[in-house]
Amino acid sequence: MNINETEKLERFRQAVFDEADRKARDITEAAELEYKNRLDEAQNNAAQSEQDAKKEADRAMQDRQLREVSAQRIGSQRNVLIHREELIERVFSNVRQKLADLRKTDKYKAYLKQKATLAWGEYPEFKGTAYLAPEDMKYADVFDGFEVKERDGIELGGVLIVYDEQGIALDNTFDSAFEEQRALFSNRSELAL
Repeated sequence: MNINETEKLERFRQAVFDEADRKARDITEAAELEYKNRLDEAQNNAAQSEQDAKKEADRAMQDRQLREVSAQRIGSQRNVLIHREELIERVFSNVRQKLADLRKTDKYKAYLKQKATLAWGEYPEFKGTAYLAPEDMKYADVFDGFEVKERDGIELGGVLIVYDEQGIALDNTFDSAFEEQRALFSNRSELAL
């Protein structure tokens, strides 16, 4: 395999995640502004409700107004959370499409070949099984020396190489990288309430 192709594939993969990170920052800024506006609105509503409640002599009226303020705050936070999830889904929908586009190129086959070569070089004495998405079984020939099987759980592509007897799994699936990146992105402090 040509190292230059491997570097290109790695750069492409990094570019996809860099673009996702850039979009994430843009979305995060928009979400922060939206969150601040909604929180300010809720706080203004809460402050007004609290002032009105203090003017009322009836304790029951105060309790009812405080419940309304709490409901408004919860509703506002719920709306922000819904908006946040929509933004996250939009970013990762774009990433999912880029991965689907990559799978249609020769670079993808080169990526699979590189992962097979690295696994073979790392564990040449062990018998391994390469698991591919059903759609990727056409690339089984790049896994010379491995038993190749379909795995329905692999949807976005890549390969999972397992050495059962040794208890070793080399997860080079896009699915696991995608979920890892999504979790990291979702846990960013900028997106927290």
